[in-house]
Amino acid sequence: MTAPPSPPANRHRLPSWLDLRLVLGVLLVLVSVLVGARVVATANSSVRVWAVRSDLAAGAVLTQGDLRSVRVRLYDNSERYLSSDRSPAGQTLARDLGAGELLPRDALRPAQCGSLVSIPVGAQHLPDGVAKGQRIDVFATAKGGQTEHVLRGATVQAATRPKGGIIGSGAQWALSVRVPDDQVSAVVKAIRTSEIDVVVVGGKADNDSDPCRALVRSKEGGATPSPSPSKTDKPGGGSDTESPR
Repeated sequence: MTAPPSPPANRHRLPSWLDLRLVLGVLLVLVSVLVGARVVATANSSVRVWAVRSDLAAGAVLTQGDLRSVRVRLYDNSERYLSSDRSPAGQTLARDLGAGELLPRDALRPAQCGSLVSIPVGAQHLPDGVAKGQRIDVFATAKGGQTEHVLRGATVQAATRPKGGIIGSGAQWALSVRVPDDQVSAVVKAIRTSEIDVVVVGGKADNDSDPCRALVRSKEGGATPSPSPSKTDKPGGGSDTESPR
């Protein structure tokens, strides 16, 4: 009896590097690695810069309490903003900034111009919630009934509540503002001889209320003097008035 013929032997073929599935697999791995590296690089490209905590008007002198460090991705604009590695405390804002806004380099100036004056104001003569960074108008009413517009658009540098937190008719706030040097004596005189009222105002700063701008104009020569305080009659007084300029 003859044995059946043996089946032919199947040899295992070695995988080829040109196998399409292998090539596609390698390409997918490479793409995944590149995309992951790109995501990590983008995440690490964020920088820490300063932002302001609350609304601040032009002329406000920054303190550390006005600032907070935030991490943001600025791409090609990072040079426009001040890194949180360096504190801008003590510098003056050249323009208004809103709460949470990043602090640009061009919104700062190192000079603190003018003189810092403390204005005592009765609690019943200023709006509730007055705070640093707000812009105010200051009026002084003499005993004779004549009211002077002493300051226009002055930026509050500090607002100190009455001691003990008691807000009564006799309690006084202390508002610190910077005043052009040539107007300090008039402001101090008004504080000492008149009753002071404060009005919180909006809008952009009046150039004449900005001590730094006033000093720059005077150094350039040919500058016009700051307008004298305008006068108005106290409500209920006579009709002779001078319109505010």
